Amino acid sequence: MRLLAEAKYMKLRLLDWMLLCAPFLVAAMISARLLLATSETTESVTILVAASTQHAVTEIAQAFEKNTGIKIIISSGPSNALANQIINGAPADLFLSANQEWADQLKIEGLADDVRPMLSNGLVIVVPQGNPAKVREPSDLATVRVKRLALAGENVPAGKYAQQSLEAHTLYRQLATQGKIVRGQDVMAVLNFVERAEAEAGIVYTTDAMISRKIDTACALDPRTYDKIIYPMVLTKRGKQNVAAVTFGEYLVSDRAADVFKKHGFLRIE
Repeated sequence: MRLLAEAKYMKLRLLDWMLLCAPFLVAAMISARLLLATSETTESVTILVAASTQHAVTEIAQAFEKNTGIKIIISSGPSNALANQIINGAPADLFLSANQEWADQLKIEGLADDVRPMLSNGLVIVVPQGNPAKVREPSDLATVRVKRLALAGENVPAGKYAQQSLEAHTLYRQLATQGKIVRGQDVMAVLNFVERAEAEAGIVYTTDAMISRKIDTACALDPRTYDKIIYPMVLTKRGKQNVAAVTFGEYLVSDRAADVFKKHGFLRIE
C-alpha cells in the first residue's frame, strides 16, 4: 500500500511539473518556429550589376522580393570595377556585366560557374536640354561649339564602345588632341556631366538616355561602328551554393523580367 501511495504521489508531482512547465515549453516551441521562419525569410542574394542596368534590375528585384520574401542586395558600378571586386574576394552571387570581357575574366579566375548572354543595347549622343551646341551628328563633336565631350572611363565597357565608334568616324584622335574628352567613372557620371551642362555632349547607352529628363538625345551611333553590346549574366561559384541566387538568376531570364528590361530599353538575347 505504501508503494502504491508513493507511486500516486510521484505521478501527481509529475503532473504538477508538466502543468507548471507547459507555458515555457510552448513558448520555446513558438520561439523555435519563429527562428526557423525568420531564417527562411531572411534568405538573401547579392548581385553586382553594371550601372546602366541598375534601374531595371531594381524594379525586377522588388517584384521578386514581394513574391518570395528573398532579399536582393544590389550593388552597381562600372563593370571592370565590379569584376575586380569579385576577384578580390567581394561576396557576390550574381554579376551582370556590360560586356563579355569582364565575365570572361571571372571564368579565367575560376570564379564563374555559369555565364549566359542576356541583354543588348545601343549607343547615343546626348546633350543638355535644348541642345545649345547644335549637335546633330558625330561630326558636330569636332566643331568649336563643343568644348567638352563626356565619355565613360577607358576601361569601362561604355567608354570602350564609345571610343570604338569615334575611331570609326575618325574623330577620336582629333577630339583627344583638342582636349575635349572628359572621362567619368561610369555612364551615370557621363549623364551627370551633361545634365549639369558641364559637357556639351556625352555618349551613353540608349537605355541611359531614357532615364533622365534633363537631357536630349542628339542622335544614335551606327552599331556597325562598335562591337556588339552584350550583357552576360554570371552565376558565381559562391552563388551556385545559394539556392536563392540560382532562383533569382532564373527569374532574371524569365519572360516577366524580359518585359521590364524591354520597358527600360534593353534588347533581349534569345
